[in-house]
Amino acid sequence: MAERLPADYYHPMTSFSRGIMGAHAVTVAVELHAGGESVRQAAKADAKTIPSRPRRARHRIEEARGYHLDGQPETALATLDKAYEAAPETIRYNGYARRITLEETESKSPVHRRRAAELAVRIGVLAA
Repeated sequence: MAERLPADYYHPMTSFSRGIMGAHAVTVAVELHAGGESVRQAAKADAKTIPSRPRRARHRIEEARGYHLDGQPETALATLDKAYEAAPETIRYNGYARRITLEETESKSPVHRRRAAELAVRIGVLAA
């Protein structure tokens, strides 16, 4: 159905569009705990086509969940940074984003731990 819509169609109340279909594919793969598939879907999805900043941030959080499931914590954190850039208020109140961030603050890598801690402070799960 989405392919039948005009390329620039966007429904503001539901965020439905052609571009959002890639985001849905990532979410489905994540919910099925298919890390590799969610990463493949994330590579095909284009978050830039999602005009709503909160919806784009939610998509980035789903991508981060996929990378985390696939054992790519650095990419997961980088993707959460993108979610923060898109809509800080969305990532602050998202349980998945908060959990991944806090989990990564306990990484064995000092560089990784510092990066996760910086994000955790920005989203309000750790004090500065």
